[in-house]
Amino acid sequence: MAQFFDRKKLFNISMLVLSVSILVYFCVSENGLFDLIKSSREFNKLWLMMAVVCHLLNILIDAYLIFRFANTTNRFYSFKNAFKSCMVGQFFSAITPGASGGQPMQIYAMSSQGLDPGHATSALVQKFLVYQSTLTIYGALTIFLKSYLFKGSAIHVMRGLSIFGFCSQAFVIVVVLFFSFNRNLTFRTINKAVKTLERLHLIKDSDKKIRDIEVQLEYFHVNNDRLYRNQTLVLETYVLTAIQITCMFVVPYCIYRAFHFRGANIFDMIASQAFVTMISSFTPLPGGSGAAEGGFLIFFGEFFTDKTIKPAVLLWRVITYFFTILISFPFSRIQKN
Repeated sequence: MAQFFDRKKLFNISMLVLSVSILVYFCVSENGLFDLIKSSREFNKLWLMMAVVCHLLNILIDAYLIFRFANTTNRFYSFKNAFKSCMVGQFFSAITPGASGGQPMQIYAMSSQGLDPGHATSALVQKFLVYQSTLTIYGALTIFLKSYLFKGSAIHVMRGLSIFGFCSQAFVIVVVLFFSFNRNLTFRTINKAVKTLERLHLIKDSDKKIRDIEVQLEYFHVNNDRLYRNQTLVLETYVLTAIQITCMFVVPYCIYRAFHFRGANIFDMIASQAFVTMISSFTPLPGGSGAAEGGFLIFFGEFFTDKTIKPAVLLWRVITYFFTILISFPFSRIQKN
């Protein structure tokens, strides 16, 4: 066990070093941060502000969706608490490999706010299903309608990776849907998993743990049924999620206009960002580091000049990643209400 945790700790440290190294490279290399600071007066500040506003809208819609899903089971869950939970998720998703820490910490935060863990899990899984299915539809449309935009051997490789990312997202949706609506399979799977953990001496009293989990799962399945009977809520959340994703994907276009460039089709740039997102979504690094920057360099290389592509990558990452960590960090310390 000690060896396992040592390896895990070493892996996390390695990922952190890699992420910081990538940031340092974009800061000190030619046309990096120093050149960006020198040329900052040349930016269109209004378009830079629009990029920040689009990213903040993405976060606000995310918070509202948590509020809406949580209120299908608890009418007293406030938007203030939903916003706090959203920021907890934003922070831990940003700093953990593959965004794996976001939802567990959100469930813990919502439980600390007085929401039943089963209700919290149900709300977040429902939100995850809507988000992932909307993102998958977005990705499918991009692949079928906009693949012709990109040429060259490097683009073919990155496009292949983005299609793999799309297939991974689609597979996750199928699995989650299957477990969400098949009670018997879910209970049997949980039972086997808990018994295995007990044999490995990772937990004690598996029977009690299974009973507790079954109670929470029953909450979860009941809430799922309740959600999908509410067609108005389903339509509202899918529309809002589509707007949320579009806000994220418009940020590179705002950065493009901040460099005083014109002529690029906004839908082409949205498609490019969809490809970058599909690539970085399955990268097991905090914030998709490496894949995100590399994907941006390749897919947006035809929109920016050689002199501006690195500053564009840096601006995009500062706004959508490092700024997120900065504003969500104050919420990372979870306390009971």
